[in-house]
Amino acid sequence: MNMKRRDFLKLSAAGVATVILSSKLPGLGVLNAYAADQTLEVTITDALKDMVTHNEINTAQCYFWIYKMKANGVDVPPDCPGPTILALKGDTIQIKIKNELDEAHSFYIPGLFDSGVIPAGQTYEGTLTASVSGSHLYYDKLNAPVNRVMGLHGALVVRPAVPTGVGNRITPYDNPSPHVQKLFNEFGSADCWPGLAWEQAGDDTPPTMDENAYLTGNSYAPPFRTYVWLTHQASPRLFAEVGDYTPGLDYPAQEFTDKFLRSPFSATRQNYNPEFFTINGQSGFFAHFSPSITPMGRIGEPCVVHILNAGLWTHSMHLHANHFFVTGINGVSNENPIWVDVFGVYPMDRVDYTIPFMRPPSIPNVGGIGLAGTPLTTVGGNPCYPPVQEFEMHLPPLGTTAFAEDGVTPVELGQRMSPLCYPMHDHSEPSQTAQGGNYNCGLISGMYITGDRNTPGHMNFPMDEDFNMMYRNVRGVSGVSGERATYPAPGPRPEPEE
Repeated sequence: MNMKRRDFLKLSAAGVATVILSSKLPGLGVLNAYAADQTLEVTITDALKDMVTHNEINTAQCYFWIYKMKANGVDVPPDCPGPTILALKGDTIQIKIKNELDEAHSFYIPGLFDSGVIPAGQTYEGTLTASVSGSHLYYDKLNAPVNRVMGLHGALVVRPAVPTGVGNRITPYDNPSPHVQKLFNEFGSADCWPGLAWEQAGDDTPPTMDENAYLTGNSYAPPFRTYVWLTHQASPRLFAEVGDYTPGLDYPAQEFTDKFLRSPFSATRQNYNPEFFTINGQSGFFAHFSPSITPMGRIGEPCVVHILNAGLWTHSMHLHANHFFVTGINGVSNENPIWVDVFGVYPMDRVDYTIPFMRPPSIPNVGGIGLAGTPLTTVGGNPCYPPVQEFEMHLPPLGTTAFAEDGVTPVELGQRMSPLCYPMHDHSEPSQTAQGGNYNCGLISGMYITGDRNTPGHMNFPMDEDFNMMYRNVRGVSGVSGERATYPAPGPRPEPEE
């Protein structure tokens, strides 16, 4: 697609939208969502996106090929990656795909859907059935990896409609291993993971979610708390070169890969290495403070994070506050749901982190274990948890003000030191930067602990209104207890599907 002949669509900073195939999915609570229980129309086109800061005066822009969608005839805000699609197993949708670019493209979900080759200017029509539970990458498989890495990719998450076996909890998988099933059965049990099961909503969930629910101390928690981390890397110089390539011809795949991964260092940054590292199309502040990316919840509200790597870079996602269980790798429920704090995600991988949302072991307690019920230590007769004294601290101190733009109105600068905010960062260090040196503007997220279900009254940690505004924009039966699981050694890692 010759870039000089296009009017480009400016993509927003709102983040990837969600398309919901089923009206039967409860407890989603996603604001940026679009129903598609009748038709899903996909347009393969291109766009220019403001990166990192989404600030018009910042020249950080990148050219992408994108999947632009309409759900039941309604435009879904375009972005790279494409919208996250949520479905219940068995959901079916009529799908129409039009290719507006100059070369052939496709829409492919391994094991679920294949449009085949869609020539330039042509349209494909067919049926998509969500027949396999778990996370899936949809992408353009032609001229691999060029078309996918140029932006033609997105995430599909399919959830089982019923549990596997009588007396079991629902897991994210059709065929959970015995140990993964036992883990999900134990979430919510008083003797192991007190609080809620993964599929369980808070018993104090309001009938409707109003904008002041968090300000009034409501302990709302949806069932099936689920997040998606779709990782990607972008090279503005290389992507622009692909966009300007001879119309109708495929950019050489090996040349693309070599330039993307092995360009020699240039002091003037005139190389093809990726400059932007994203989660769900966002990076830096816009990833770390996105309620659709950063898991937020109370102690006792476990969640699942589906991680998909659409790019060519290997990531090692490290989460502070809690270890997590690796419960699924490339569509296979893990025989040994190992409990770690960092785990590698290779190109085309799909890896599931299940986060127990337990009390951080760093909180002083007798056993050094963060399970609720573990005796806590005290300092000077005062309990170390919950950290009420810290919550009442403000930096700078309350009463520190500055004048607003009118030069008259005072603005309070003091910020409360809450909630408990922990980072998630990639141990692949280059991914933490943008444009070759802007640290903390890359692939980052976090884990925010906003309260504790296992304290009297389902305690909500106090927070300032600016954080509250973000927090209230998120929100994806009794516990079944059992013996604590013992786990075998991990088996071979399933290979990603190409």
